[in-house]
Amino acid sequence: MADVLTEKLGYKVTIDNDTRAMTYGEYMQGCVKGEKNIIFVNVSWGLGIGIIIDGRIYTGKSGFSGEFGHVSAYENEIICHCGKKGCIETEASGSALHRILLERIRNGENSILSDRISSEDPITLDEIIAAVNKEDVLCIEIVEEIGQKLGKQIAGLINIFNPELVIIGGTLSLTGDYITQPIKTAIRKYSLNLVNKDSVILTSKLKDKAGIVGACMLARSRMFED
Repeated sequence: MADVLTEKLGYKVTIDNDTRAMTYGEYMQGCVKGEKNIIFVNVSWGLGIGIIIDGRIYTGKSGFSGEFGHVSAYENEIICHCGKKGCIETEASGSALHRILLERIRNGENSILSDRISSEDPITLDEIIAAVNKEDVLCIEIVEEIGQKLGKQIAGLINIFNPELVIIGGTLSLTGDYITQPIKTAIRKYSLNLVNKDSVILTSKLKDKAGIVGACMLARSRMFED
């Protein structure tokens, strides 16, 4: 596809994964202050990670590293968009937040979004994030539950990679402490103390600009490589 676009546009084109672009943006222009071993967790509609080892983005052999959301972790009957059941993404992602909120409202719980259920326009993830930041109790509760589940899984990453820095980014990171505090608590609970003491957990500095900043930085770096 990159070659086709390059030929059609007459300019050099490169294509990369959105999470890796966000990771590189945060590494170059965000909250990274000299750290070289970093995990960036993109909690948006889906769930993925970007990995930086010794200051270089790790892509894997075919460029498909970081498919964290599709690790099988739950014995549920929820079909992930990848077609499999039980993926982390089915319980800890924006799509999970959306699904769980609708289920709980339909089961009688109240939210400032309750009236939107009967609307012809579906509730968006952005509306849910806004409701969290307006202190909607039900939305906050679900985000905190997702944070706990996500933190448990990130604890496994910390045990494996022993990173200096874990950055929580993506749409759900816009809820701030509502998601990061449960993540931190679960990490302390489920990771090895010898390992997690070396890992700082931060929220993305670039927020929703991480992807576009990272794409620009990646394009620039590849231009100079050529």
